[in-house]
Amino acid sequence: MELIERLEARFEELLVRIRQLEEEKAALSTQVEAEAAKRREVQDRIEALLTRVQESLGGHKA
Repeated sequence: MELIERLEARFEELLVRIRQLEEEKAALSTQVEAEAAKRREVQDRIEALLTRVQESLGGHKA
């Protein structure tokens, strides 16, 4: 019987660990999405600045 009790305890520990990992995965997924959004925002800003610079340079060449 002791073996069964140890197995049950280990099983419960594993279930707790699985729940912890699922929560961690969800948090990391949220962080990844936030970082991706920041990256897109920075890329958009860079593209807008590049367009302004190109327009400015194009205006001076005429």
